[in-house]
Amino acid sequence: MLDLYKETFIPNTQCLKDILKKVFYFHERKGREFSLILVDIDNLRQINREKGYFVGNKVLLLVADTIANSIRKSDIAGKYKSGSFLIILLETDKEGAKVVSERLAKRLADIQVEGYSVSATITLCSYPEDGASPEELLNFLEEQTAKAKGKNKPIITFESFRTRKKREITVWDLISAIEENRVVPAFQPILNLKRDSIEGYEVLMRIEDQGDYIPAMAFIDQIYELSLLTVFEEIIFDKAINAWLAGKVSGKLFFNMPSYFINYLAKGKTKLEDFKKELTKAGIPAEDVVIEIPEIKITATTEELVEVVSNIRALGFKVAVDDFGVENSSIERLLKTKPDIVKIDGFFLKEERNMLRWIVKGLKKLGYAVAMEHVEKAEDLELAKKLGADYAQGFYIGRPEVLT
Repeated sequence: MLDLYKETFIPNTQCLKDILKKVFYFHERKGREFSLILVDIDNLRQINREKGYFVGNKVLLLVADTIANSIRKSDIAGKYKSGSFLIILLETDKEGAKVVSERLAKRLADIQVEGYSVSATITLCSYPEDGASPEELLNFLEEQTAKAKGKNKPIITFESFRTRKKREITVWDLISAIEENRVVPAFQPILNLKRDSIEGYEVLMRIEDQGDYIPAMAFIDQIYELSLLTVFEEIIFDKAINAWLAGKVSGKLFFNMPSYFINYLAKGKTKLEDFKKELTKAGIPAEDVVIEIPEIKITATTEELVEVVSNIRALGFKVAVDDFGVENSSIERLLKTKPDIVKIDGFFLKEERNMLRWIVKGLKKLGYAVAMEHVEKAEDLELAKKLGADYAQGFYIGRPEVLT
């Protein structure tokens, strides 16, 4: 079964999407139909919770095996988001897709794993009837699946979290993420515009959830309230250091500190000395580490932040201000803390481009290195270069990636 799974399935969601694009372009050019089927396991989360992830993985493999034996060798299938699989049926109309989906439904209903019957929601769509692009087809499938399950929106992913309904993150989710080693760093590249090379990577916090990665914004408040913030940060620090040592990332490491963590530092509730010791032990120079201070939800006073920045610098780290220009941003605080890098919030690039020239010019005049956030298109990058920014970060440069 495992060999069949390896031979039949595309294991990476992004790779599967790339293949879908090529399939789309081929059928569009030839004027032919093709169909997609989404198989979403309904009770996988329940099985994971009650029986453990070993049993849950067994369910996934059995479903994968069933799919592999229910489609043609010319068709394509792969693990999609969370507990779901995407099937691409080449040169197949909707009636043909219905035949395959009915066959799958019957075979999946026969699966039993340790007393559990496997329940799955199966939806389908066809080109060009249900969508004029790969994105439209996938959105159609996900909406149909959500409706069938009685939900407003499908489960979140880090890419679509901002526009989709948040699912509740429970205390059990957080504790089990620690116990099951599912708290992981994601690395997003930062481009040095002067050298036209990757300067380093911003380290972001994620929780692995059945193949998807939940962003910190979904659970940061909960771990703060449960006094788990320092525990999560230590895990992220440790794994990021190991990734650097293994050569998976290189250059500088930009640690995005939650505002709560900065407030902890300001109040003396936590320290970075132990982190410095781990870096020294690993042979990572402190000057290759940038501590990012967010402008959002900072409750520490300006005087407290000045002391925090002073202590960070005393350990040899660089300092960056994140999300500058929105919410609790303060020019006074900026002038007094004197960070090495100022990262301009993506709001200006998206909605207030006319102000960007003055902001960048003013920051450069004050002697700060400037980074442009949310660079998502070629024109964004060109504007960042034109305005004289030093760094660029965003999906156009590279998405946050969890390295395995």
